[in-house]
Formats: sequence, C-alpha cells, structure tokens
Amino acid sequence: MRLLLTLASLAAVVGVAATSATAGTSPTPSNSSCSFPSQSQVFSPFGDSRAYFLAPGANFEGSIGGWTLGGGAAFATGNETSYVGSSTDSHSLALPTTSASATTPTFCVTSNAPTFRMFIQNHGNLGHIDGQLAVYLNYAGADGETQQVKIAALTVKSTNWTLSPSISFIQYISTPLQSGYANISFTIKPNDNHGNRRIDDLYVDPYCSR
Repeated sequence: MRLLLTLASLAAVVGVAATSATAGTSPTPSNSSCSFPSQSQVFSPFGDSRAYFLAPGANFEGSIGGWTLGGGAAFATGNETSYVGSSTDSHSLALPTTSASATTPTFCVTSNAPTFRMFIQNHGNLGHIDGQLAVYLNYAGADGETQQVKIAALTVKSTNWTLSPSISFIQYISTPLQSGYANISFTIKPNDNHGNRRIDDLYVDPYCSR
C-alpha cells in the first residue's frame, strides 16, 4: 500500500529577478518543432490526476547523459518510495553538500507545459533539517543570451521522500514563448548546509493550463 507522505514544511518561494547563468547546461534556440514525450498520471496516488512527462533522464535509472553534475552530486542507490515511474526503479540523485548542483539536459516546452513536480528527501546536516533546496530556470532570453532565474526554494523537514508542490515557471519565459516554444533546463542545488538531500522523478505537466 502506498503511503501519502505528510510534509512537515515545504514552501515554494518565487524569485523576482533574472540573472545571467553562470553554470550548467545552456539552452540554445532551435528551429525544430517542440513535441512532448508520452505522458501518464504518475502522481494520481497523491490526488493529482494530471498527465506528466518525465524530464530527460530525471528518474536517474541507467544513463543520465546530458545532465551536468557538480560539487559531489552523484547517482545514489535507493529510489523514492512511491515508485511512480516503475516498481523496478532503484536510483536517485544525491545532493549532499552546499556545493552540489545538478542541471537537467535542455528540452523544449510550450505554453501548455507550465509546471513540474519532483520528489525530495532530506537527511539533514550539522543537526539541522530545515535548509532550502533552490531551483533555477535556465533559458535563452530575447537577446539570445542564456538567462537564469530562481523559481523556487523548497524546504523539506523530513527524512521521508516527499512530493514537491507544483512549481510554476511559465511566467518567466513569456518572451521566448512568442515563437511557439522555448528551450529550457533546470538547475537544482542547496541554498545552505542544513541538509543532505536526494531528488528523484522530476516530471513536467504539459497540459496544466487546460
């Protein structure tokens, strides 16, 4: 029986200013059409009936080619405990230190793909378990230069695997989306040393706005 985890504390804090990206995968514009991978209702056990697609390599099973890892970020044995992708999944991604960071491969979205969710686990550090995990959106601005904006700061005060809320990013890429789609990536890294975290199963909702 799957257990719906109780979240002790989790908050999404929306950033207000974009800055130039300094690390990770830099999205580049593409003239090809944007299409989404297959979708499924992976979060239905959590009362979310929307259909999602898996961000590239974001179940951390097999190869994660295209991901940019730094500061000790690495594959870890042990899957999120709801196994929303597959009952045979067995890995996640560890972000054990303040210097750890992970950036997804670049992928395209349209205005129909405005949010994503993922699982987070926090084992704490230095006697604390209240630190924040920052999420950044990387995208090509109107001038063609790569921009980075902080879109969330997530606090999970639990050693249990916890599903994040829906994290919105579409409001930051309204200008690139005027062409019909935008090429983006996400960078995920700790805000502080109050945690020893893992992430798993990052899924994007391609039809949230319907």
